[in-house]
Parts: sequence; structure tokens; C-alpha cells
Amino acid sequence: MKINMSVIPLKIIFFILLIVAAELSGYTQPKPFYKEDFSGGKIPDGWSMPKVGNWDPQWIVTNQPYPGSYKYQQQAPPIASRSRGYHLQFQAGYFSDEDVDAWLKKKEYPDGLIISAPVNCSGKSSVILKFQETFRWWNYHPADTAGLFVGISTDSIHWQQWDMRREIRENSDMLLPLKEELNISRWAAGQPKVFIRFYWKGIQAWYWMVDDIELVEAAKKDIGIVRLLSHSETGNQFKQKDTLKLLIRNNGSETITGNITVTAKLDGNNLAKQVVEAAVHPLKSEEEREVVFAGVDLADLPVHQLSFKLELPGDETAGNNSLNETISTAAAILGKLTKWEKTDNGIQLISGATRLKVLFYQDGIFRILLSPDGHFTNPASNDIVINGKPQNVSVKITSDAKNIYLSTPECMVKVQRNPLLFSLYNSKGKKLWAEKSPLSFGSRTVQRLVYHPDEYFYGGGMQNGYFSHKDSMILIEKGGGWNNGGRPNPVPFYMSSYGYGALRNTFDAGVYDFSKYMMFSHNENRFDCYYFVGNSLKSVLDKYTTVTGRPFMPARWQLSMGDANCYNKKGTTPDVIKLVADEYIKHDMPRGWILPNDGYGCGYTKLDSTVKELHKRGFYTGLWTENGVEKIATEVGVYGTRLCKLDVAWVGPGYKYALDGCKAAYEGIEKNCDGRGFVWSVMGWAGTHRYSVVWTGDQYSSWEYIRFHIPTVIGSGLSAQNCATGDIDAIFGGSAKTYVRDLQWKCFTPVLMTMSGWAKKDKQPWIWGEPYTSINRKYLQLKMRLTPYMYTLMHEANLTGVPAVRGLLLEFPKDSITWGKLTQYEYLLGSSLLVAPVYKDEEKRDSIYLPEGKWVDYWDGKVYTGKQWLNGYAAPLEKLPLFVKAGSVIPMNPQMNYDGERPLDTLFLDIYPGKGPVQYHLYEDDGTSREYKKGAYANTLIILKGKEKIQINALKGNYNGMLLYRNYTLYIHLVKKPEDVWVNGVKNSHWEYTMANQGVLTVQCGRWPVNKKVIVQLK
Repeated sequence: MKINMSVIPLKIIFFILLIVAAELSGYTQPKPFYKEDFSGGKIPDGWSMPKVGNWDPQWIVTNQPYPGSYKYQQQAPPIASRSRGYHLQFQAGYFSDEDVDAWLKKKEYPDGLIISAPVNCSGKSSVILKFQETFRWWNYHPADTAGLFVGISTDSIHWQQWDMRREIRENSDMLLPLKEELNISRWAAGQPKVFIRFYWKGIQAWYWMVDDIELVEAAKKDIGIVRLLSHSETGNQFKQKDTLKLLIRNNGSETITGNITVTAKLDGNNLAKQVVEAAVHPLKSEEEREVVFAGVDLADLPVHQLSFKLELPGDETAGNNSLNETISTAAAILGKLTKWEKTDNGIQLISGATRLKVLFYQDGIFRILLSPDGHFTNPASNDIVINGKPQNVSVKITSDAKNIYLSTPECMVKVQRNPLLFSLYNSKGKKLWAEKSPLSFGSRTVQRLVYHPDEYFYGGGMQNGYFSHKDSMILIEKGGGWNNGGRPNPVPFYMSSYGYGALRNTFDAGVYDFSKYMMFSHNENRFDCYYFVGNSLKSVLDKYTTVTGRPFMPARWQLSMGDANCYNKKGTTPDVIKLVADEYIKHDMPRGWILPNDGYGCGYTKLDSTVKELHKRGFYTGLWTENGVEKIATEVGVYGTRLCKLDVAWVGPGYKYALDGCKAAYEGIEKNCDGRGFVWSVMGWAGTHRYSVVWTGDQYSSWEYIRFHIPTVIGSGLSAQNCATGDIDAIFGGSAKTYVRDLQWKCFTPVLMTMSGWAKKDKQPWIWGEPYTSINRKYLQLKMRLTPYMYTLMHEANLTGVPAVRGLLLEFPKDSITWGKLTQYEYLLGSSLLVAPVYKDEEKRDSIYLPEGKWVDYWDGKVYTGKQWLNGYAAPLEKLPLFVKAGSVIPMNPQMNYDGERPLDTLFLDIYPGKGPVQYHLYEDDGTSREYKKGAYANTLIILKGKEKIQINALKGNYNGMLLYRNYTLYIHLVKKPEDVWVNGVKNSHWEYTMANQGVLTVQCGRWPVNKKVIVQLK
């Protein structure tokens, strides 16, 4: 019968169309009857993690990627699913880490499984398990039964399982997650209880991330793409006659008996269609089949865009019929420039499928980016670079037949067209660096520069035992243990003595080779590097910390002695009061803060009363955290703690994980009190300096321990890690003499801590008895008195990025002796104090280099002429070699054992006159709050005019608690006694001259308003 459509009302036609559309929609998007996306941020209720073997590994729910570990020192790609966010993760590589061979020796593996709550599949005639996953596995002595297994069970005892590795090669990175579909109807359909299991088994490393788990009823007719078999996303070897292999699967409940058409596109161009002849060879339910595209030319480009599509008449689920994937070669080399154009603050370049950018942010700060496929990404987001907006850039862009030039008042970047090469010049035309070959990219991205015999390099973060890297290679990755050669806090940044610095904006591991090969690589298929041009290394540090943020500004008390132990092992937290705090008082020892629960799983009890009692005794209280900072609001806001120590158990994975942890702890303190954040951590990265002290890890005490820490701390400062240190006399072992020698020099660094509980003897400064107790007290007291000098250096670091502990090259950049390792066992604290630690079991110190100028021995006043080496310098145990540069002002506090013990009503000035006029800027604020950020601080300019006149200018500024009057006491180092001393035009009788220390004049200037100038004249 024929129907006359013209007589059917339009409303009925519309209704029919709606029904058809709804049916079609139902076919293409089957609704899940079970879904878990882990958006709750924790292991779902009813899920379980049975113990495997001799240990109890934990799957976790996190919104962070796998953080990296041994042999894979980089973060995993940032997503586990297209939905992003929280997901299920297993960190096998973090469990085994550098102990992988020890695991194998014991025939053990970091296995772990997790089982879902039971799912009701009653009434379901068919069931499809869908989920998304990202994983990376290591084929290093796997067990015979190894796999990444997904299992299905109806009793949680007997399992049907699938190894999800399939054809995925070991070490493959997945930039995009896999969409998985398993037809589990045979085991799950109609069952009232169905369990899902994820089981990492018999593989030492690295990770598995799972998300967006769904159970849906299977369509009757459903063909889908499983994955590309022939190529991974990275690390391929492309050929002129290559083969693409695609795996497809019948996900439906019925056998497919019709032909399937498979179309493919390569970089937008159609390839020959392939037909799967299911009409001849039917495709059963759950059956898989390979589709091959042969003779494909992939050798012409380093990156390709692939797209595949399946067509099957009557297919009920279209969502799994297509696949778009980007594949790249293991190593491609940038070719010639094919096109370029100007942008707002630079240029964009095109070389084949590859795109690059050169962008200026300031006249001396620019960035080069490379994207192999033309799509620029920033996996580091704003974690490393926090100030990425162009500021008053004045860039002039010109070109000729061979090059493009980007010029500012501070530098010029030259871009060679063929092949595409970059080079950098300063404002005077000096070539700072030049590429000797084009950028290469693939599984890692490499820049190779021209080698200069007279060029020196610094940076790389905390590289234990090193600060000057010329003709050597450093690894930008955590690992290597805690001793010499370890990398507890690496940073992807370096500086050159030629006057530039470079920051790779990445969390991926790298290798910096400063030898004749001059090669800089990171394990990522992109290039993103900031460059900083300056007329000095100080200027480069200033620009580097302009982009990455300034070093944190510590409170005054944070510069004092810290003490850590666990007092819950054999007692309770309050025991710290009588066992330690009262002993500090008994021994008249300077102090600053205590960590009463420093130990794995130590915890705490009666914290609120303990904090109050410790504060009465001059201590602030901090907490060691093993599992995170979730309780910080209560610990800080209610109990009054003011410090977080984030140990390996929590931030050990490093990289972004550790940086986020430091930020959370630092901001958690500041959000819950009016004080300043104070965090101690390891496994830092670029940006950690904004939040945390970085320390070198857990070591054994020895003279070697002292030796390698000196260049370590120097080198950390050259990456803006202003507060860097190691535990006093380490945490294991120890001796009376190594304790004294280690404490001596660390009193001339910003922060210091002693940690007990790991050695046979505790680590407090009185433990070894006399004469060691008195020597330790003397140096801790001196550190307390030098607080104004140190605090001013903290302000300078917070303002400019220049560290307090300075390699001699920072203050004497023209002296070639300071460039390399000749001066690696001495440093300057600020610009005035030269410290040469004793790191051998002897009572002398050799090879002390004094740079240009006059240098005064701090202990006996002897004056040395610079540009000379001192050998056989007498240094009995109580004496740290310490020299003051002539032309220095050293401000000092009254003697006290903790910050705030007495008013700062007297300012002592230790003055070492030089030839010409000298200016010193003293910085002050309330010492505890964050009000300084709002302008609540004061500066006092102190001027030396030769040996006869000292001018203390009126204080400028204001802050809460600032004294309106104070006394001034001057210690002026003079070889000749003056006849008279005048203060503000009035003859002064309160002065004394002694020949001790080659002559010291002590002047009591009296009490003066701080807003009034004080002039001391010697006649």
C-alpha cells in the first residue's frame, strides 16, 4: 500500500522523526548501568585492596600524574582519561625505585591489586566493560606470569582476566589515554554480583592510571577500533614504505556477517580503503582482526596525523568507530624555515609540520618553543613559570635573505633560515651562544651549542658536591642517593659566565652536558626554554626569579637552630619539653624551633599544650608530615604550629608532586595564621625556592660529608635555592669533632637543623660534653647576634634572587680563579664575610683564596692583602677560618638565645673601614608577619666615609612594633687610636680603644630617635 505523505499532518511526521531519532540516539550512546569516575577523590566505598605477598602496596586515587622514579625520572603524561581529574593510580616504580635489583634478588615484585564493590548485572543479557587507561611498563626481568591484568569475577575468587599490555611496547609513553572495551557477557550477564579487578603483577615499574569505568549492555551489532598496533605515539622509526596496522573488534553480541569498510587518512590525505570481508569470514562476538595499510610513506615528516574510520551497515554504536592519533619519530631534526610571521611579542616560524615561536617577555627575557605537530602545549602550566606576561617589551624585527633578527636594547636573537638555527648576542654584539646543529626532537628534545674554552657554567639546582660544571655532565633528575653526586633537588636551569641563563619549562628529566659536546636534552617531544640575558650572574638570577618567583622571605626565628626527633616512639609528644627544651635552657643554648614528631609514623599527642609550653621556652613548633597536609588548618590555626617538614615518604616522588606539596604546606600555614610559611623538603624542582628550604637528604657523618656540602650549598644558591642545607653532623653516625666543624660553618648559612633518633648518640649541641659544648654555644650565639646581617640578606634574596651564600664568582666575576673548582671549599656570606670551613681532621686549613681587596681575620684582626692564597692557616677546633672584607658594616643584635627574648633596643655595628666611601642598607620589619608585603618595613642607610666618619641615616619606613628610639654601639676596627670622638657634633666620652684584634674602637653613641641622623666623627 502506498501512503500519500501529503495528507499526514506535519505534527505526526515530526513525532515519528523524534521516535526514530531517539532510537538512533539510543543505538549510538548506550547508557551505562554502572559508572565510576573517582571524582570523590578517594577509593570508592566497598572497594578493597588485599595484601599481595610480603607487603601491602596501595592503589591511590589522585588528580596528579605518576611522578617519576628510577630509570623514568620524569612525570607521566598529565591525564589518565579524556575527562581528566581524579583517577585510580598504581605507582610500582615509586615502590621499587632505585632498589629494583634488591627486589629482584629477593624474587619479589611491587605487585598490587584492587577489587571493586560488587555490581548487579541481573537482567542484563550482555555486558561491556569500558574504561580509559594510561600505563608504562618496564620489561626488566619480569615474572613468568607478569601482566597488567583486568579481571572479572562473580565470587572475587575465580577470575577471568586480560593482559592490557597487548602489543604496547615497554617504555612507551601514552600522550593520550586508551579507550578500552571488553565484552564480558560470558561471565557477567545476568549475574547478581560482578567484581572488577585491576592487578599489577610481576613487573618492577612504572605506573598504571585508570579512569571512567563503565558497564553497559552490549549492542547486537557493534564494530569498534581497539588501537593502532604498528606505531606508538612517540619513538617510532619511520620508513618510506611503512605499514600501518589497526586492530578492530566485534563488541556486539551477534556475529558480524557483513563487510566492514575501513578508511584512513594520513595528514589529511586519503589512503586506499581496506575491506574486512566478514561476509566471507564472519567476525564472531569478541573476535579481533588486524587491518593493514601497506606501502605508506612516513619518512617525509617527523610527525604525522592519522585518522581511521569504520563503516558497517546497521552498526548500533558509532562512538567507537573512529580513531585519531598523532605519531612521531624517535628523533627528528629541524629542517629549513618555510614560512614565518610576526606576533604581538615575537615571531612564529614554520618548518614543514613543525612550528616554533620566539617570544619576548622583557628586553632581556625571551622564550623559544617548538611543537613537532604545530600544536603548542604547556604541561607545566603555571607551576614553574608564574610570571609569564610580556612587560614593556621593545623588540625590533628585521630580516634579510639568510636570517631573521629580533633586537631589544639588551640582546639580539638571530634566526638562520636554512638550516633553521638560533643564536644569541648581547647588546654589545658579543655572541653568547649559537646552535651548532638544528634542534632535534622525538622521544627527547636536544639543543646542541658551540663550545667555548673560556666559558663556565653553574646551576642545575642542588647537585651534591658540585657548583661549577664546566667540562662535566649533570643530570636534571632526582636520584643518585644522598651523598656526593646525588641530586636531591635538581632544577632545569643553568647560567653561563658569558652572561645568560636558560630555564627549560618542563617537569621531564634532562641531561646537561657542558663538555665539548655542549648538549642539553629533556625527555619530551617539545622544546620550551626561557633565556635570560644579563650583564652579570646576579642580573641573570634576578631575571630568572622574575619569571619563576623570588625565594621566600623567612621570619627571623626561622634563621635560628632547629631540633628534630620523634618523642612518641617510647613516650609521648610532651616528653620533648623535659628531654630537649629544658636541656637547651640548662645548657644556655640558642634555639629557634622543634620538630617533636620527626619519624616515620611517629604522630603526636597533646600537641596543643606542647606547642604552648615550647613557646614559653623560646621554641616554635613544627610537624613532620608523612601523608599530606590535610590537618594543617587545625595544626596551625588551632594548635599553633608554624612549620612543616615534608619528608621522602610524602614528596619523595619529586617533580610536580613535590612542588605542589611544598606549595600546599606553605600556603596552608599562611592561610591559617598571620605568620610566614616555613617548609623543609627534598626532591624540589624549579619553583621550590618560593616555598621551601631544600636539604640534601639522609647521610652518615664524616669529614667527606662536610667536604661535599660546601660546594653543594654554593651551587644551590646559584639556582636561587637561597635556603639550602644538610643536617648538622648528618643523621647517622657522628663524632664530637665532625659535629663542631659542621656546625661552625652552617652557622654562617641562613638555616640549620639537627636531627636525632637515627644515630647511637643524639644530635643536640651539648651531647659530646666539654670543650665541644662551649664551642657549639659560641657559634650559635654568634649566629643569633648576626641576625640583622642575615635578615638583610634574606630581604635581598627575596628582592633579587641573589642568595646569601655566594660563590666567590658572584662578587668577583672578573677574577678567573673564582670561576671553577679552585674556590669550591669557601664562600662569601653576603659580600662581606668570607667563610672557609675546615673539612679535614686537622687543625689547619690550606688553599684559602682571598680575592682582591683587604681582608681582616675576624678572630685576631690581622689584615691580609687580597689576590693571594693562604696555606697552613692555623685553625684549632674552636676556630672557623673567617674573614671580613675591608669596607664592611656588619649589623648585630644584642646577645639572646631566641628571637624575641629581649627588645632590639640596641643596634651594634661592627665596622671595618676601607679606602673609599661605603654604603650599607639595613633592612628591618616586624620579623614574623606578612605585613612587609604591604610595605610595612624600614631601611636604614649607613655610610662609611673613610676611617673618620660614620653616618647612620634616619630610618625610612614603618612597621608594627618598631622602636622609636634605640641605642647605637659601634665597634670600629682601627690600627690607630683617635684623639677624640664626636657624636652629632658633641664630644663623646663613652668610648674605649683597645689594641686587641689589631685595634678596636668601641663607641657608645647613646639613645637616639630612629628618625634622626646620627653622625660619628673621629678626630
